Amino acid sequence: MKVNEKGQFIGKGEETALSILKDIYGENAEYKIQVPFRDLLDEEWQGTLTEIQEKETLDIVVTVNQKNKADPDWDNIIVFRIQDAHHRGMHTAERDLVQKKTLEWNGHTVVDLWDHDCPELFKEKKNDKSIAEVKESMSFVK
Repeated sequence: MKVNEKGQFIGKGEETALSILKDIYGENAEYKIQVPFRDLLDEEWQGTLTEIQEKETLDIVVTVNQKNKADPDWDNIIVFRIQDAHHRGMHTAERDLVQKKTLEWNGHTVVDLWDHDCPELFKEKKNDKSIAEVKESMSFVK
């Protein structure tokens, strides 16, 4: 884990995942990193957040427009969570499930890139293997 120039914590695999996603979606998408959980929720949900949820951020958020950027319908949001072994612990896994369901109830797609499914990605290597790992993890995304 490291801290970027904005003071954001960037975990293993995140920079490589972002690079791969930019190759996949190209210019028909907007990319953000370390997006506050609160910012992805409808207003009526924001008052329900716990203290922990108020501090949560999402690793990579891709807003996709399959047509073109000029189209005002920019509402296809895909949240990519880069999940290492820490996220398999009971408490963290429970919080992650609540987070995922809440994001889905707010109309977003959630893709988890797990360390055990994407070992090459977690080595921060951008190559055919890591690209295939990311594509496989997001194979259900429309």
